Amino acid sequence: MPDQPPIRSLKEGDPFAGILLAQEAAFKTSAKGSEYLELKLSDASGDLKGFLWDLRAVEGPLEPIQADAFLWVKGAASSYNGRLQLRLDKVRFVPDGDVADVARFFPVSARPVPEMLAELDDRLAGVADPWIRRLLTALFREDEDLRRAFATAPAAKSMHHVYLGGLLEHTLSILGMAARACDHYPELNRDLVTAGVLLHDVGKTAELSYQRGFGYTDAGNLLGHISIEAEWINREVGKIPGFPEELRLQILHIVLSHHGRLEFGSPVLPKTPEALLVHYLDDLDGKLEVMFRALREEGAGAWSPYNRALDRMIYRTRWPRAESVQK
Repeated sequence: MPDQPPIRSLKEGDPFAGILLAQEAAFKTSAKGSEYLELKLSDASGDLKGFLWDLRAVEGPLEPIQADAFLWVKGAASSYNGRLQLRLDKVRFVPDGDVADVARFFPVSARPVPEMLAELDDRLAGVADPWIRRLLTALFREDEDLRRAFATAPAAKSMHHVYLGGLLEHTLSILGMAARACDHYPELNRDLVTAGVLLHDVGKTAELSYQRGFGYTDAGNLLGHISIEAEWINREVGKIPGFPEELRLQILHIVLSHHGRLEFGSPVLPKTPEALLVHYLDDLDGKLEVMFRALREEGAGAWSPYNRALDRMIYRTRWPRAESVQK
């Protein structure tokens, strides 16, 4: 991609020509009856919606223009309802063999993976309970395939931490908040909280697909990550002779209840202090990431466009932190 600017660096009116990954592609019909192409295009910097209003501008057949395809596009950045998008003049399918570095098309965590894995190992080493430490070590240290996937997967398909390494970053963020909460509430079982945080989303490594675009696997659609990780926990516990049944139930309860409400996919409500804490910290970290991302998006005005993930607009005028105020 010689001289191709990151799409998240574009400003309104900037021209763009280059190869992008189509995370989504749909041929639609406008209110006036004309067909157009709507795309969600990405590179490592993020993604933007793209619109081609005249299908005659597609170079070559229409059939290869689909999700997970690489496309060469030409157009310009424009703003609609305060949100930046690409208004396209040309679109062409690009075979995989013509793309030199596929990794350059995926958004990635700002934190280096080796740094995050080192922090993960420090957290594991700090677990005092021998049963919990053995369970977590089996999953996150000894299972090399799971460890690799845990460091690669996004935290969600579209809601929060939607980039490679997002799941590990999200988990470590919750662990940091959980450590402070356990300092504040000494009645909490710190090791049980650590186990719940590390295990609450580990099933997303199998629920989500992230080799090309971000989506769901067959297992993800059929079972969901909560069912997947509950099965993994039971499997690993079964390999540890004498593992306490009460501890197995407590860990599973945190995992099964971490969405907080039945209508959000949890089969049970949080019924222990540790489960309640993991639920709220998980919810807080995900929503704050969505909000901070909206604050970083380009656009004029004090308010973001309506954010579907949070069901609200976000006020983008920030009051400076005390240490940054000139005295």
